[in-house]
Amino acid sequence: MSDVLVVIPVAIVLCGILLWVLQPQRDSSGNARPSPDSLRKNANLAARHYQYFPQIRRALSSDDTRYLLEAAPPRVGKRVLRERRAIARHFLQGLHEDFSNLAKFGRVIASLSPVVSREQEIERLLLILKFQTLYTLVWLQIASGILPLQRLEALTRLVGRLASRMEEAVSEINAMSARQLPGDLSA
Repeated sequence: MSDVLVVIPVAIVLCGILLWVLQPQRDSSGNARPSPDSLRKNANLAARHYQYFPQIRRALSSDDTRYLLEAAPPRVGKRVLRERRAIARHFLQGLHEDFSNLAKFGRVIASLSPVVSREQEIERLLLILKFQTLYTLVWLQIASGILPLQRLEALTRLVGRLASRMEEAVSEINAMSARQLPGDLSA
């Protein structure tokens, strides 16, 4: 009788562990890990702010600012410059959001990849460090009243390149998934 009292709880625990292991893998928010097909659909949602840089560049150009200060009354010119700094701050926040989304997206792609090398992980960490450093520098300049258009452009290019790399990685994963499908699905 005492052996049964020990075996039953151990069997229940083992069944629980087996059920836990067999569940579909989930991300940190509790959602099922996305399939390679769903990655492409979500890729464009990961980064959307960086695409508006041409409009931001035009609004923050020094020629436009010079014209505004010459043509508009001083009170209006100061207000517009203040609004432009606010636009630059919002755009910078959007770039940060894009980068964060792409970094999360990259971790999901890495989890789907069969092999992630140490060099790729180091490259990812260096990219995060580069982004954070440049982001902080641009943020400080905007906060001090400077509109660093060249650095903002460099930050935008960094996010754009990362978005392109994520798109390429999704294409590679989709291609690998297609190769793994059986050749004859009509049977």
